[in-house]
Amino acid sequence: YYTVSGDTFGELDRDIKLHGPNVTGVGKALASTDLRMVPDIRYERLNGKCEISKARINVKARVTLPRHANERRLKADLARAWNNLEEYARVHEAVHLALADRYALLMEDAITALTPKENCTKMRENVQSVFSRLFEQHHAEQLQFDADEKARIRKLTIQAKSNQS
Repeated sequence: YYTVSGDTFGELDRDIKLHGPNVTGVGKALASTDLRMVPDIRYERLNGKCEISKARINVKARVTLPRHANERRLKADLARAWNNLEEYARVHEAVHLALADRYALLMEDAITALTPKENCTKMRENVQSVFSRLFEQHHAEQLQFDADEKARIRKLTIQAKSNQS
């Protein structure tokens, strides 16, 4: 967690921009998830061929979320808005984790399904190729989720502003 303080929307926004986690390519953000996929692949020789005996992809994640320094002090409207923002951040980062978990399982299944090779060097090359391809798909899907969310929030903001007019 990082701490945010402020008694107005402007103060909260400024504090998030000052203390929020730094996201590559974005800058300061409300929340972030730093993901790593750590493969644990085991090989064995059977019947003169190299095959996969274990394929496990461990997802390591560090999630950074905001916490208000004194939430009880906030006025009712700001307290509701802060609670909504905090909940949105939790759900948004949970989706990033769920995408990573889904891709880890896809990687495990794809690696386990590889046909045995004449030697383990060839098998390792195939494993690396599958892992890299699926990791790139995973990364693209993570970026697409963020882009879709940004567009959705922008649309909601525009609608809210037009409803206030």
